[in-house]
Amino acid sequence: MNKTDNNSISLLHAMYNEILSLKAGQEKAKLEMKAQIEELKLEMKTSIEDLNLEITALQSQLENRNISNQHTSPSVSAISSANTIRKPVSIFREITLKHIFKMISEDLGIEVTSNEKATLNMCTKLICDDMAAHPSVIALGPNPSWGSIPVALKKEMCARHANIMKDSGIDFTRCLRNWALTARVAHLWRDRHKRLQSYFFML
Repeated sequence: MNKTDNNSISLLHAMYNEILSLKAGQEKAKLEMKAQIEELKLEMKTSIEDLNLEITALQSQLENRNISNQHTSPSVSAISSANTIRKPVSIFREITLKHIFKMISEDLGIEVTSNEKATLNMCTKLICDDMAAHPSVIALGPNPSWGSIPVALKKEMCARHANIMKDSGIDFTRCLRNWALTARVAHLWRDRHKRLQSYFFML
């Protein structure tokens, strides 16, 4: 066996060892990714359970106040135009929490504290969960977008949101066409849609 053969064998051994190393690295990466996915699933399950507990607590609180979800929000015509709170921007997608908090503070005269923020967030989550359980939304599939939901249902849910918020001490009924409620429910639903899309993509 000459020197060239020895060099070739050494090179083949080196290549073989490198392949084994790469394969081991791939297996390790697969195991780590699988562990991360399982951890994410567990975190999501825990978050959902915590959210369900919070929703149950809020529902109990609302029931204790004898709140009826069958009420409807006052029509725009019934609200004095002088007191109407108009949208801060023309496009709903551009309405942010800052706009809503500013309206609560300046137009409603309510100090925006952690309690008000928690109330707004929890009431919105409750409405989104109710909407997700609606037959017409379930019929759209496991991950419907905001735009695919029937307009009548969105209006109904936003009206219910207005009543829940009003009974919780924050009266949004002066908002022209429920802009604050529609924007908040739409934003939260889109966030839910994005999270579900990311989750299904990882699976």
